[in-house]
Amino acid sequence: MSKTFEAAKSKIEQTGQLSFRVGDLVRVHRRVKEGNKERTQVIEGEIIAHKHGFQPGATITIRRVTLGVSVELILPIYSPYTEKIRIMKRQRVRRAKLYYLRKTRGKKGKLKESIEATKKIRQLEEEEKKKKD
Repeated sequence: MSKTFEAAKSKIEQTGQLSFRVGDLVRVHRRVKEGNKERTQVIEGEIIAHKHGFQPGATITIRRVTLGVSVELILPIYSPYTEKIRIMKRQRVRRAKLYYLRKTRGKKGKLKESIEATKKIRQLEEEEKKKKD
């Protein structure tokens, strides 16, 4: 396997970020080059598809609706440009792929939050912060 893949995988596994699944509301931090400058762009949206498990070519499809316009991004998990994937909310879903959300409008496109799972995620994050300090 390539060195870039190994470096990205080890970085992600160290932070324990591979616990996301379809239906989660995530915030992805990724590096973007604009000319000579490099900055971090934050993308927040729901994961509507997760393909290839956690293999080297694994990808997630993130969907976000802004001002009535939906935007979908297909992001490789192990890309060296992906800095951090943070779960904001865990939502209840009964499908492996949420492509039906593309056709929905308004409240039909909302997913129900799994409050217990979200609380568990927050507790794990707090424990990790305490370990670092």
